[in-house]
Amino acid sequence: MEEKGQNITIIHFIRTFFPVQLLIGHVKYNLLAIFYWLVLFLIVTDNLGSSFGIPYLFFSPEYLGEVRGVAFFLIGFSIGGFTMGFNTYSYIKIGVHYPFLLAVRKPFLKFCVNNSIIPIAFCLVYVLEFSYFQIYEEFASKLDVFLYVLSFMGGMSTFMLLSLLYFFPRKNKLLNTLNKNTSEESFSRQKHSILHKNQKWYNFFHDHEEKTFIYIGRKLKLYSSRSVKHFDESLKEQVFSSNSVNTSVFEIITIITFLSIGLFREYVIFEIPAAMSVVLLMTVILMLFSAMLSWLHRWTYPIFFSAIFLMDYLSIHTELFTYKNYAYGLSYKNEMKDDYSVDQIQLLCENDVEQTKQNYLRILEKWKASTGEDKPKLIISNSSGGGSRSALWTFTVLQKTDELMHGELSKHLHLMTGASGGMVGAAYFREVLLRYRLGEYRSMYSGDFRENISKDLLNKLCFAASTNDLFFRYQTVTINGNVYTKDRGYAFEQQLHENTKNALNHSLGYYRQFERDASIPVMIFNPTIVNDGRRLLMSSQKLQFMTITNGGPNSLVNSHECIDYQTYFANNHPEQIRYSSVLRAQATFPFVLPMVTMPTNPGVQLMDAGLRDNYGTKTMMEFLYAMKDWIEKNTSGVIILQIRDTKKVLNQEVYNKVSMLDKVTLPFGNMYQNFTKTQDFDQEELLKVGVNHFKIPVDLVTFNLRENKKDRISLSWHLTKNEKQKIERAFKSDQNQLSYKKLEELLK
Repeated sequence: MEEKGQNITIIHFIRTFFPVQLLIGHVKYNLLAIFYWLVLFLIVTDNLGSSFGIPYLFFSPEYLGEVRGVAFFLIGFSIGGFTMGFNTYSYIKIGVHYPFLLAVRKPFLKFCVNNSIIPIAFCLVYVLEFSYFQIYEEFASKLDVFLYVLSFMGGMSTFMLLSLLYFFPRKNKLLNTLNKNTSEESFSRQKHSILHKNQKWYNFFHDHEEKTFIYIGRKLKLYSSRSVKHFDESLKEQVFSSNSVNTSVFEIITIITFLSIGLFREYVIFEIPAAMSVVLLMTVILMLFSAMLSWLHRWTYPIFFSAIFLMDYLSIHTELFTYKNYAYGLSYKNEMKDDYSVDQIQLLCENDVEQTKQNYLRILEKWKASTGEDKPKLIISNSSGGGSRSALWTFTVLQKTDELMHGELSKHLHLMTGASGGMVGAAYFREVLLRYRLGEYRSMYSGDFRENISKDLLNKLCFAASTNDLFFRYQTVTINGNVYTKDRGYAFEQQLHENTKNALNHSLGYYRQFERDASIPVMIFNPTIVNDGRRLLMSSQKLQFMTITNGGPNSLVNSHECIDYQTYFANNHPEQIRYSSVLRAQATFPFVLPMVTMPTNPGVQLMDAGLRDNYGTKTMMEFLYAMKDWIEKNTSGVIILQIRDTKKVLNQEVYNKVSMLDKVTLPFGNMYQNFTKTQDFDQEELLKVGVNHFKIPVDLVTFNLRENKKDRISLSWHLTKNEKQKIERAFKSDQNQLSYKKLEELLK
């Protein structure tokens, strides 16, 4: 019996210990806040967003281009802000369920202290995870890691102290009235009555009387709560309402402060770590909900969703809430917009086909002459998407291969296609090649170029998203006499220019003559048109000859899958579009970068080229088919240089048994998990069919970044030091060295 009695004592302690009851209260009444914490826990335990490198943003934050103590201080500051947002939201949401708080001094402070289990647990997990990562992945010293931990804790403590200074001085007359002639009683005086109540075990589930709680009070001592039954009900409501207003005012001030920081995002000092922007955004959303709950109570969710539907309706029928992202440099004047319709597509795609083909044939003749060979090998590079890892990998392969071959690669390289980050790296290589040939660079093989293209592109982007994009786009920029709103797309482009020292800061038309003279390879970008799934072929040259099947009257019906950018947007000054906008349009990974709206009626939306053609194979085959006769007559063969961020079939690939839940989720998950694999299968078949029609050899040379299943480099616009080293080492892998030797043999 004594053992059974001890069990009852433990049960009653858990039942009355306020921090534990708050955890239960969150599960019952506050799932939204718990969901936010769950997201953060999953991120810092490397269970959410690992393939996109989201945990790395927390483990290795950068400030002003370096991992330093101030970066961890800022992360801590943002976590402190999120913690206070969690506390204020929770106090408004579930504080009313614990009326004993009315009888204590500084109720909100007491609530925060007792509500600290989740934040403390998160901080412990986060500190352990980033310490391990810094030591074993970033090779930081133990002293540096210790300073990072202190910086993180210092940042969190700073925000907590600043916010509590708001609440400490506030005197609540209503609360003083309730607390008159009362004082906190030490838990030690009443613990006997709490832990040794004479009741059966099953009464635990049927007790509806006012509960007595043990809470953490002054100097972190335990206190027993007092009854508030004798308090006037109307006075209770006034006290809770007053406290709710105080907390909501604090939240509104914090939100306005955070959003106002966006006004200064052009200053380098405000290039905060990307992880801080993520937490900042979560804090703003949580505090907005909290403030709405304070004022609207049960009407919060109906009003919120009604507002969403109203905004959606207005975005269709008016110019409000459209949140357009622009291709900077293009004209968006209404009188210059063409309709986007099947008839207009057919009309424009079938004009000037032969003329554009003849123009391009002259470019091929110039390229052939530049090689100095009677029948040179024609090289086409295909670069896969994959954020910064693909950008750095593509640049590394092209630069190192060309250096080892003493310029033979760049001499024979005529066309560059691909998607997303791979094309960013390819574009930078071409730019370095151009400036070298113009005499602006002494060498094109410096490691500084690889360092430039691997620099962070995520911090400015995330900061713009959290402080500007989702709420108010209040800043503008004027380019070519046109006014555009600034958003995270603009921030991305500016960071790219800064990283590459403005090497790519040109218009698309700037490259037209250089391509015609064969000074540099031709680049064809192919972003996906979300409206109907077509591809927009973007180049400084007109590509009408690639938009129609040249099969004569007996050819299959042409669906006009490809649309030539130069032709369709001829009225909008297509040559004036910023080159960085073209790069961004074909690298618009969902939600990370905004879809680019083109000047048509209705507006065409552009997204990542990888949605349709992740390796540029379809675009390349369109080109080869159109130029087949000339290529067979004037070259000794075609070399397809495929630069992939992931091997087609990974080493150590294993397949697990399908579980019961998998049978439900796989039909949907298959679309995402096997997305690139299905493209591989389709394009492999396309290559087989297409190559068989050529009378000259067509060879495929592949360089793979990721070869093993366990290899991991995040799909992100941010790379860690260890990831950069992995990319550097990948070129020297046995498989890639065999590919290099094959390429070398083919060019002999």
